[in-house]
Amino acid sequence: MTPSIRTTLSSAVLLLSAAIPSLHALTPELSSIDLIAEVQDDGAYTAGSKALEDHRWPDAVASFDKVINAKGKRIDSALYWKAYSLNKLGKSRLASATCDQLRAQDASSSWNRDCSALTVTVHVDTQALAENLKNINAQANEVTDSFNALADSPDSHPARGSDEDLKMLALNSLLNQDPARAIPLLRGVLTGNQSTAMKKHALFVLAQSRSPEAESILHDAVTGKMDPQLQREAIQSMAVFQGKRANETLVEVYKTTSDPQIKRSVISALFITQDAPRMVELARTEKDLETKRRIVSELALMNDKAATDYMMELLK
Repeated sequence: MTPSIRTTLSSAVLLLSAAIPSLHALTPELSSIDLIAEVQDDGAYTAGSKALEDHRWPDAVASFDKVINAKGKRIDSALYWKAYSLNKLGKSRLASATCDQLRAQDASSSWNRDCSALTVTVHVDTQALAENLKNINAQANEVTDSFNALADSPDSHPARGSDEDLKMLALNSLLNQDPARAIPLLRGVLTGNQSTAMKKHALFVLAQSRSPEAESILHDAVTGKMDPQLQREAIQSMAVFQGKRANETLVEVYKTTSDPQIKRSVISALFITQDAPRMVELARTEKDLETKRRIVSELALMNDKAATDYMMELLK
C-alpha cells in the first residue's frame, strides 16, 4: 500500500468516526490526488493532518494555527480542522468561536457547512444527554435545570443575526481592515455595559490581533484587571492565539491566584500550548491535591519527555 493511499484511508476513517456529516471535508481527500500532493507540500498542514490521525489534538491546533497565521490558500480548511480539534479537547466554546472566525472571514466558504455541522452536533448531544438523565432517575431534574440555566446564561454567544452579532461581525471586519480604529472600539466593548456574551466575542476578536495595543488589552484581561467573568475566556484565547509566547504570563497568573477555577483554566491553557516542563514545575509545587491531580492527568496525555520523566518520578 502506497503512502498516499494509506494517508487517504486514514483520513477517511478519522472523518467517519467523528459522527459529523462533513461531506465537504471527506470527498476531496478521497477523490483528488492533486490535493493530497499539495497538502503534503505544506509542512504545517501536513503536520496538522498527521496529528489528527494520531489524535494529538493540541498538536493539531498548533499546526493549523501556523497555516492560519500564514494566511495561505488553505486557511478555510485549517480553521475548520482547528475547530474540530478544539472540540475534541472539550473546548466547545473555542471551537464555536473558531467557526465564527471562519464565517466572518469568508461567509461564502463551503467549509462553513462543516463548521455548522460540528457545532450543531455538539448542541444536539448535550440536549440528548440531559434528556437521558431525566429519564434515568429523580436527579435528572437538577441536571436538566442546569442545562436550561446554561442556555439562558449571559455566557452563551450572541444569537446569530442579532444586533450584537452584527456589531461583532462589523468589528471583526474592521479589525482586519483598520486595526487602529477597531482596537479602541473593542476595548470600549470590554469595559462598557454590553452583555457578557458580547464581551467574550469581542475578546476573541481582539485576541487574533498581534498589535502591541491588542496584546496589552488581552494581557489585562488574562491577569484579572478587567471584568472577572472574562478572565478564564481570556486565558484560553491567549493560549490558542499566542501559543508558547503566552506561557510566561499564564504561569504568573497561576502563581498569583488562589481561585481554583482560574488555576484549572491555566492548566488547560498550558496543555493547549504543550508546555510540559512548566506544568511539571507547577505540579511539583502545588499543595492542593485535587489541582495537582488535574495537572498530572493532563501531563499523562502529553507526548513529551518532561511529562514522561515526571510520571516515572511519581511511580518511585
